Amino acid sequence: MSTTNGTTARTVAAKSGMILPTTIDPQTDFNLMEVACHVYSRSNGYKVAYDTLALVKDAMRDSSAVVLYIGADGKQDARVLWPNSITLTKDNAIVTKAYCTMRREVKSFRIDRVLTIHELTTPDDMAGEPSQDFEDSPSAWGSGYRA
Repeated sequence: MSTTNGTTARTVAAKSGMILPTTIDPQTDFNLMEVACHVYSRSNGYKVAYDTLALVKDAMRDSSAVVLYIGADGKQDARVLWPNSITLTKDNAIVTKAYCTMRREVKSFRIDRVLTIHELTTPDDMAGEPSQDFEDSPSAWGSGYRA
């Protein structure tokens, strides 16, 4: 793999010879995103698991993500992020630029500091699914229930 840096945007070359941008965003072709994630992970020395990178990519494409993150100060934080790009930096770190709901600004987050990541879900996302609250279910009230 090699990277180039000139007046144009930085790129990274895959083993196949394919030239990829070092930054992907929601406008990037989906198939190119997949290849870029594999190449970025390999360029990073696999410090970031492909699965974690794929989840950030999916959050960038679909919605937001909840992450458990270790900050530069070593403290653990839970954050809700709205990723808008993934970048392979010059020193082969992988970062995402994301809107952070806690700080209310766009910030860069190193993906190798992400401990866990999952899709943000809200009560509206559960619409149409069976209720897990059995106490509100008439069948939970026993046979003495009469509507």
